[in-house]
Amino acid sequence: MQVWRFFKPDALGFTFRLVRQTLIDRLTGAAPLPLRVRDFVAAHARRGDPQDVLKTMDRFAREERFLMNIGPEKGPLVRELLEKLPSDARILELGAFCGYSSIMLADTLGSAGRIVSLEVSGASVEGARANVDFAGLSGRVEIIHGGSTETIPSLEGSFDLVFLDHWKDLYKTDLQAIEAKGLLRPGSIVVADNVGPLFGATEYIDYVRNCGRYDSEHREATVEYSSVPDAVEISVYRP
Repeated sequence: MQVWRFFKPDALGFTFRLVRQTLIDRLTGAAPLPLRVRDFVAAHARRGDPQDVLKTMDRFAREERFLMNIGPEKGPLVRELLEKLPSDARILELGAFCGYSSIMLADTLGSAGRIVSLEVSGASVEGARANVDFAGLSGRVEIIHGGSTETIPSLEGSFDLVFLDHWKDLYKTDLQAIEAKGLLRPGSIVVADNVGPLFGATEYIDYVRNCGRYDSEHREATVEYSSVPDAVEISVYRP
């Protein structure tokens, strides 16, 4: 990712906020962010209420520390897509972080849907699993600890929707690995978050638009909990 993007005029405030919060975390020896979110959820949310858990995580992101969740700004875009899926849909998520999107996806789909989420960070796995369990959705969500490059080849079956929300420079190669493993079927939807100008996901966008296997739509939005321009790329697999 090109660092200069974070110093564009429309992103300066966002960038300085992140830098300041990161420095404070390091100077104070703060616990890993996913574990702080876990504790905040346990202290303030209603157990077994997914929507209240999400609202509590939104509150943490606004009042305590920025969180790279899909958030309430872009969440409705994904919910629109879920309405088109069967009730027993399977969803593959790359990047669990604190469990926000896993909870949103599982709650929207209903009891028959299943989410498989891949996460490389041990602290994120611990925090996300705790938050999913607190929301009462652990029976619908499986969070696998491991990097996407190593984990994708071990997956079986196919997925109705793939949600990319991890390291942006892995979007293209991981999608190619998903294709090679046969995890997509005709009509599967691939949603890539954070493909706006701040994140430099041009290789991924070029790939899904020009490889000849996807019908893609670019939806403009803002970075979660901010006014910084962002976007979501929605691609339907047409092999």
